[in-house]
Amino acid sequence: MGRDKFRIIENHPLSGLTTFDAGGLARYYTAVSSAANVRAALEFANIKGLPVFVLGGGSNLLVSDDGFPGLVIHNRMGGFEGSPDGEYVVVSAGAGEEWQVFVDRCVAAGWQGVECLAGIPGSVGASPVQNIGAYGQDVSDTIIRVSAVETGSGNTVLLDSIQCGFGYRRSIFNSGAYGKYIITGVDFRLKQNGRPDLRYRELEQRLGDGKDITLSKVRDMVMIIREAKGLLSVAGTESFRSGGSFFRNPVVEAKAFRDVEERVNRAGGCSEWAWPTDDGRVKISAACLIERAGFVRGYRSGSAGISPRHSLIIINYGGAAALEIAKFAARVQDKVLEEFGVFLAPEVRLVGFPDNMLGKV
Repeated sequence: MGRDKFRIIENHPLSGLTTFDAGGLARYYTAVSSAANVRAALEFANIKGLPVFVLGGGSNLLVSDDGFPGLVIHNRMGGFEGSPDGEYVVVSAGAGEEWQVFVDRCVAAGWQGVECLAGIPGSVGASPVQNIGAYGQDVSDTIIRVSAVETGSGNTVLLDSIQCGFGYRRSIFNSGAYGKYIITGVDFRLKQNGRPDLRYRELEQRLGDGKDITLSKVRDMVMIIREAKGLLSVAGTESFRSGGSFFRNPVVEAKAFRDVEERVNRAGGCSEWAWPTDDGRVKISAACLIERAGFVRGYRSGSAGISPRHSLIIINYGGAAALEIAKFAARVQDKVLEEFGVFLAPEVRLVGFPDNMLGKV
């Protein structure tokens, strides 16, 4: 679809485009499949004086019941191509490609580097924004460049991995340069005919260290583990109407952790709930803090609540308004802060809510 197919739709419903299945209307909506479409959309928004929001796969997102008063740009840019680079392959994918489909194609081709990231909802373009990671892999380990359109100038830019400013579930795209770019594609460097690199204990225990372990076996086991924990947000699972993990695992200074540890132990304790980081700080399981604050698995308040399988996932049990979900999340956040002195930063992005709702993502 080129610029001649560019189309604006007024008052377009967003709930069906998000995994939470909640939220209001976009004042204006357009689906884009090229950089030219993006520039046309930005020009339209500029002329109308509209705020812009970019929608990908609709996961990791909660849209308010009031919807979005500006232009929603739905990123549908496709494309998938591998170019050999010695023992590696550079895989170029459009930002609108579904992440799971991308992982499956890489695994089928024998390209190692993203197999442990199976089962994460969303699009290729969202992967560098959150620097998605799971089971010993972070997507930033494989990304060599991101292509994007600058929202201010409309120019196409290429950003290497250093310029992307990757950190734990962070990048410039969700922090310092938030709103400055619309990602159009991502280039990954994967290993051809690569053997699985198991760096997560549960995967090692389940798969062993035999030479018959393949990328597809790792991918399949990751999917099994995610489904068992309620982390698989696909139709038919208990975590279907969710945004995935609602909160990030907090990282605290070692001195502060001692106080948190005492409080958690007094509340009943958790197993394997804290891990030292390379910079001397401690990463804490948000799921542990949520459970010990009284929000056990399956806890419900109206139509919103905690997943029956994983306490880090907040679910729309059916018919919940976006505000009901957000208020429930705020209750969890406030209680954890009260009980343990730890602020849980949302991993889910809130759109159309007041700036102080749940704090900054």
